[in-house]
Amino acid sequence: MLKQLRRRTRDWAETRPEWGLADNAALIIAPRARTRGVDLQGRAFLHEYCSEDDPDGTVLEQILTAPLIVAHWINLQYYGSTVDPERFGSGNKVLHNVVGGRLGVLEGCAGDLRIGLSRQSIHDGSHWRHTPLRL
Repeated sequence: MLKQLRRRTRDWAETRPEWGLADNAALIIAPRARTRGVDLQGRAFLHEYCSEDDPDGTVLEQILTAPLIVAHWINLQYYGSTVDPERFGSGNKVLHNVVGGRLGVLEGCAGDLRIGLSRQSIHDGSHWRHTPLRL
């Protein structure tokens, strides 16, 4: 399997990414036992937390000021790229030219600087892969 993954990472024909973060809808901050055995269909970010081990709330505060913000950024990137792909998406991944390292992309050799997700990250050619919901 690792050999196949390495081959795919170098194959320019592989325009569809792994959709592991697409269709995210929730962040669950709870003991793992709370969600064990529940099929969340890959739609939830999970963060282990036990309030009994955190009487003053400092661990919860750290979760709310780091993992929650990252989950929100990911969700917002998918949300914007889905609800208004022309303004917040980055167009066709096949035509991307990276600008300034990680500043953004141009679609082709000209046009506006684009910073969102490519169409292939949110659409499979027939259906949207992400349901635009705010986290």
